[in-house]
Amino acid sequence: MLLRNFLIIVFLFTISLSYSQIFGRKKPTILDCLGAVNITESGLYTLQFTGANGIESKSFMKYMKDTVSRNVIWSYFEPEDMGTIDINLKNSNMKLFCFETTKQDPCNDIVQGNSKLVLYKSELDTTSLWNLSVQYKKMYFFVFVSEQSSTEKLAFDFIYTMRDKEGGEIKDEKIVDIRNSNTQNYTYIKIRNARTKKPVVVNLTIYGTKEIEGLYQASDLYLNIVKGNKSLIKTDTKGYFSKDVQYKFNSAKIDTILIDLEPITIGASVQFDDIQFQKGTSIIMKSSEKKLKRIVDFMALNAYVNIEIQGHVNDKSKKNKKSSLRLSKQRAKRVLKYLVHNGIHPSRMTAVGYGNSKPIYPEPKKGYEEQANRRVEILIK
Repeated sequence: MLLRNFLIIVFLFTISLSYSQIFGRKKPTILDCLGAVNITESGLYTLQFTGANGIESKSFMKYMKDTVSRNVIWSYFEPEDMGTIDINLKNSNMKLFCFETTKQDPCNDIVQGNSKLVLYKSELDTTSLWNLSVQYKKMYFFVFVSEQSSTEKLAFDFIYTMRDKEGGEIKDEKIVDIRNSNTQNYTYIKIRNARTKKPVVVNLTIYGTKEIEGLYQASDLYLNIVKGNKSLIKTDTKGYFSKDVQYKFNSAKIDTILIDLEPITIGASVQFDDIQFQKGTSIIMKSSEKKLKRIVDFMALNAYVNIEIQGHVNDKSKKNKKSSLRLSKQRAKRVLKYLVHNGIHPSRMTAVGYGNSKPIYPEPKKGYEEQANRRVEILIK
């Protein structure tokens, strides 16, 4: 009897650990302030309400006497600088709140009535275009409210423009020049928005050429190359899909590398490739949690988009064995479960395993190369 009880306890504890590893202790949803969708880039978005029932009173009782449906979607925007936001609603039969809060404890500020209600639109207001000024070091929470049980879709244009004190537009640009003035030849790396062709400041990491290996923050980077080597250039920044480029630098000429980044908006057809796992398992590494949250945000904001979650492994045997295919699919399913638990409908996603058939590095020699092969990619359809 004691042995049986001990085994039951071990079994339940194991389930608890597994559940916690996938979902964490408690994951708030888009119905709550803590699970608010992060809007990071100007674009056209489509939200779909979850069809929740009931009344939400706690978050709004300090600002209005009327009751508010529980069928809401919370979202937030964190401006990089002072500027303006334009919101153009495609249909207007819903309520809209916008709260200006501090960054320290924004959700509590809203509940306690310490935030500033800078925009309120009732369901009777037919105004479609809204404009507001935003401040640096503040956060702005947008709460869309629909009727109870409704699963309608709401499309809106969101445009953020950074502005100076005089109201002029500020471009997102940072030029870094580390060339040696004695060398005529150089390499110029420029990062641009694939749609607007405007500069984008990114975290840019270079691997493979020791003289320039490192992390840079720039939209335009000028380098001298003494010896041309095949290298990996990784770019990552808020509001855009990450992009990795393999490139062989040429020290014998003036060379330009153009990297176009797709903003995370509806219609993008690119891949996430930074969801990584512990060796030989489907356990998601902690470093991937932010990337998974970005996928939740993207899927919530783009209700018409479907994705294929593709699992991959790093198998030193170079064979695509059944065990590799099984593990790769387990990894894809682990990500799918995470997204479902965070409010994304399973009908919008499929999970497939490619095993060892599509390695980024066919002959991995370094740890980061093996880790890059051991991944899940998200293909936006």
